[in-house]
Amino acid sequence: MTILVVGADRLGNILKELYVEGAKEIIHWTGRRKSVQNKLVPKNVDKVIIFCDFINHNLMNSIKRQAKENGIPVVYSK
Repeated sequence: MTILVVGADRLGNILKELYVEGAKEIIHWTGRRKSVQNKLVPKNVDKVIIFCDFINHNLMNSIKRQAKENGIPVVYSK
């Protein structure tokens, strides 16, 4: 399973938990750089986790829209 994590500067212990849950690949976008604003969610992603406290609304809405179009489940967290 491939997971896209958006937000948070460092993932720390979250990585271990995601691997325990069955993740084979984890892609991390911090959400702080403007270059992330226009990125496309990769087609091979099985789940998206968004840390809402660390990204702006435009990025969150863009990822939410892309995930919905591709049928990818999204988990929101603070």
